[in-house]
Amino acid sequence: MPKIHIPVIGYTQGGRQMMTTAMSAVDLVSMVAKPEAWDPVKTTTHGNRPRDNNHMAGIVNYLETEEKFVLGAAVLYLTSKEAEFKATPVPGVTTEVDAAQFGTLTIDIGAKFDIGDGQHRIGAYEKIVQGRDEDDPLIERLRTSGQPLIIVIEDDPKHRAQDFADLQRNVKAPTASMGQSMDRRQPINRELADLFDHVPLLQDRVEYFKDNPGKLSAKAFSFKTVRYVSGLLLVGNGYRSPATMDKAVNAHFEGSKSNPEEARAALKDFWTELGELVRFADVVDGNISVPELREATYLTSAGVLYAIAYAVHLAVADGSTTISEAVRALDKVNFDRATKTAAITSEDTIFAGNLIDPDTGKLVAGRTAWESAGALLRAEIAASLHGTAPLPEQSTEEKPASV
Repeated sequence: MPKIHIPVIGYTQGGRQMMTTAMSAVDLVSMVAKPEAWDPVKTTTHGNRPRDNNHMAGIVNYLETEEKFVLGAAVLYLTSKEAEFKATPVPGVTTEVDAAQFGTLTIDIGAKFDIGDGQHRIGAYEKIVQGRDEDDPLIERLRTSGQPLIIVIEDDPKHRAQDFADLQRNVKAPTASMGQSMDRRQPINRELADLFDHVPLLQDRVEYFKDNPGKLSAKAFSFKTVRYVSGLLLVGNGYRSPATMDKAVNAHFEGSKSNPEEARAALKDFWTELGELVRFADVVDGNISVPELREATYLTSAGVLYAIAYAVHLAVADGSTTISEAVRALDKVNFDRATKTAAITSEDTIFAGNLIDPDTGKLVAGRTAWESAGALLRAEIAASLHGTAPLPEQSTEEKPASV
């Protein structure tokens, strides 16, 4: 039977023959079997989870827009009847005591790779290859780029399924804060990193490794919180998903209708003025520590910060004030924690019944809570600046992204 020969580096894990290599996306899509749905009763195929079309479309968009793309290795399977690894000694290279061996993977013509992990990556390649002409620049880029592969010779479909479970269990995804702060492609992430050097409140007080700084942490806010607060300030709460909100926020910094200097000034004004509120100013001046501020007030709570940003956005959007004036007006609001743990009322804290559960005194998470609190803070801004307290108009925009 005719064979296909692929150069590989062979090794073993758990007593099984594995290999690593790379193939062009154009060649790869023609050599993989169509993923079948996972069914624990079947014994002839290990199956996959259902494809997430939105996730796959996101990979397609990434490959279309990013020339310097990077995608991790896909895990593919062949049976011992379909394929064989043969080590090939290389002059001058010692492999007797090494884990890796240079060699060749010999595959029967007509054999198809079974996808263990990476069906969305390969599905994105397939969508591009099938939907574009041969001379399309993206096809040429994929043809000359390698998709890394881990190929495993494994006959047992159930063991293949177990591998997928083990791979997911042994991989730790980065926190949102860490992932966002590392993603320099999004303008808002770059802008915030630059902003931290110029705003006293944010200097050395932003947590990158956790989305929620601990009780005793010297960090006041996570990057995720700072990012969402900044987004609310710039575009408000009228976006249905994080992706559409990101698009709206980033549009302030790039594109034909962008005004990056104005957006930068808005962020700097907001975070600078926030740092000059009495309680935050005590931290900046070194009079109290962040853990002491966290224990005494609600100001480091993400929900309270969302409410503040939302209130300021509303106040500025109707043209009645500036960001600096709106934030300074909030100095008259009592952000101290309620001293009671039950029967909490608005006399104890403005956040009773919205961000604070009146029966337990615990913070309440969710968009409805911080939106309600933001409406009250907006009224406080109006009362402080104009002697009136009109409620903000109801938004007619799309429902916001949940956080």
